[in-house]
Order: sequence, then C-alpha cells, then structure tokens
Amino acid sequence: MNTVLIIEDDKFKATSLEKFMIERDEFDQVINVTSLVEAIDAIEAGEYSFILVDMAIPSHPIKLGEGSPISLLTGGLEVLMELSNMERKDPCVVITQFPDIEIAGQFYPLAKAKSEIKKQLECSVLACLEYKEGESLWKESLKEILDNEYINTRR
Repeated sequence: MNTVLIIEDDKFKATSLEKFMIERDEFDQVINVTSLVEAIDAIEAGEYSFILVDMAIPSHPIKLGEGSPISLLTGGLEVLMELSNMERKDPCVVITQFPDIEIAGQFYPLAKAKSEIKKQLECSVLACLEYKEGESLWKESLKEILDNEYINTRR
C-alpha cells in the first residue's frame, strides 16, 4: 500500500494537502498527524511512500483539560532528524507557510534550506516549498516533485 504521512496541525492546510495527494493515482491512503509526538509514533509504526512535513508543529496533540502543548517552530526538523537517526529513506518534502526555515539558529530561504538541512543535519529532503492557501504554485511545485524526483526515489 502506498501511504502518505502528512505532519500538519493546521486543519485547512492539512485538508488541502490530503485532497491533493489522494487525487494522485500512486497513493492509496493518507494519514494526518498534528504534533511531534504523533509524528514520531507514526514514523516508528512503519515506513511511508511519501511524507509531507510542516516546520511549525506543536509538541503534543491538543487535549481538553491537559494544558497547552509547546509550539515548536522547528518541530519538522526534529521529525527529519528522527528519520535520519533511524536510517530511513522515506521521501520527504517540507511544506511551510513561511518563506524561510530556521536551522541551527540561522534563517535560510526555502531555495537554500534543502541543501542546508542535508549539510548541517545529515537529513535528506526532496524539496522545501512555501504553502499559500488559495494559490497554485505549491501544487505545481509538488506535482513536479512527485512526477520527477519522487519517481526516481522509487526505482
């Protein structure tokens, strides 16, 4: 089964990403998790055909009466490092609503973030994309990655 893992806490963005991915013929199932804890649990549970990772995710799921989770602006990097530590090669794309990513205390534009993630954190991602609701550039970019780079990782 070709399963996509979406790590995203924004309900509207998650729904949009899920709809885009499920419309692809090569994916059978989409799983969405909303926090770092859930993401790590999902990764430990099995491998995925493709993973979409948001950078800013909460530490834990929001549960009534249990206090507020900590917002982790670089929580997505922790997910990527976990995959790297497990020596996993699940194809990943970072998809964020911000034009840059903080890596080791320094901000990098998305165009440079992919190589910095690989260089500094020894993690590999296919791309870092900016998501903007109502715009199609992220869809076009993600489609191109899936049609080209993703296919090459599957061979």
